[in-house]
Amino acid sequence: MSGAEAALEAAMLEALALDVTVAALLGNPLRVAGSGGPAPAFPYLELVRHESADAGGAGVEASEHRIDLAVVSRDAGGVRVKQAMAAVGAALSHAELEMAGWRCVLLVPLFSDAVRSGVQMWRAVVRLKAVIEPAG
Repeated sequence: MSGAEAALEAAMLEALALDVTVAALLGNPLRVAGSGGPAPAFPYLELVRHESADAGGAGVEASEHRIDLAVVSRDAGGVRVKQAMAAVGAALSHAELEMAGWRCVLLVPLFSDAVRSGVQMWRAVVRLKAVIEPAG
């Protein structure tokens, strides 16, 4: 993972952790799968995929990122997972990301979807597009 990708992911997770609505739904500290600890309690957030590509041109360095975040929950009707994913999308669409050495010039949710993945298991995914460039 490049420095830009790591900085973007860390800034997004920090913004989510600071959002009151997200914290109420996904815990404080934020429950994130794969963060080095044991499996988190439900509902929790996963960083599913992160693709990046060069987006610079005419002497300007920039990169475009497609990030898939998922919320996984256990509930009969999927209400909690949908609420949590809506909160994640809203928090990130209004976030001003703080990244050392980088500046986010665009961060928008592209789509979201929620599906049942088992008995009382739900998974909601939001795909975001970000464009970042070196700060300064």
